[in-house]
Amino acid sequence: MEPSSNQNQEGVAPKKQNRGGRGQKKYRGNNRGGKNFYNNNYQNKQRYHQMYNMPPYAQNYYNNPYFQQQILYRTEMYICSKYRNLIDINQRNAKILESINSNCKFFVIKSFSEEDVHKSIKYNVWSSSKDGNLTLSNAFRIAEEGKGNVYLFFSCNGSGRYAGVAKMKTICDENKSFGLWTQDGKWPGLFDVEWIFIKDVPFKEFKDIIITMKDGEVKPISNSRDTQEIPYEQAKIMLQRIAEYQNTNTILEHFEFYDMRQDNYERNVEMKNKQMKNEQNNNNNINTNNENKKKDN
Repeated sequence: MEPSSNQNQEGVAPKKQNRGGRGQKKYRGNNRGGKNFYNNNYQNKQRYHQMYNMPPYAQNYYNNPYFQQQILYRTEMYICSKYRNLIDINQRNAKILESINSNCKFFVIKSFSEEDVHKSIKYNVWSSSKDGNLTLSNAFRIAEEGKGNVYLFFSCNGSGRYAGVAKMKTICDENKSFGLWTQDGKWPGLFDVEWIFIKDVPFKEFKDIIITMKDGEVKPISNSRDTQEIPYEQAKIMLQRIAEYQNTNTILEHFEFYDMRQDNYERNVEMKNKQMKNEQNNNNNINTNNENKKKDN
């Protein structure tokens, strides 16, 4: 297929001279984890209220610079205490391009929930749809024969950004399942992943990267659906930009909240199981007593 008028031969449209200040900001929560993120999203307001025991009318508390600094400090301390392996993950993998070869394969992953991405990072696992798992497993076998890897660019639906990049470590085992996805029972199978980058990189950083979609249409990479394959040359450009991007936010800022939700869920499940077990024991005792009474009569 011939490239469109706004593409060059590598499938990348010519860059504008000014990319809107990419890489200018240092890591401080100004968007997703900062004031704008708090003010513009009702669910995120509730999230901070729960984490910090704030009353619903406490917006002024959050706008206070001292309180914002407390949130940042609390986040950093939480990750340092519970996820030390994630502290310098982006720095450790900054030279990832040196290990990339033409036998590597690349795919877009679209998650319905950021909470599922949290579970993927926490447990180093993932699962797509049945067809998606088959596509990824086949790609893994082909890449492995050529001593290449399969890399996954993660994004949540409607987020307008990539949340990070992970590498497939195994093919999908259809006999395994993971019980903590937000849509329980919908995602069969399970495969192992290793996270390479955890950082928010907005789609606008890739708006000049044009690829051919599964349906044959030529669109920007940001229009990709789940398990859309990315050609090698375009994927290298994406990895380079993600590696160099000076992120302002990451999903790690919400790990404490998602861990709290998981703890509450597991406690509730444990309580329900205990109640069911107690009810079963009571019913067994009642049946045993009734049988004994019949024998006595």
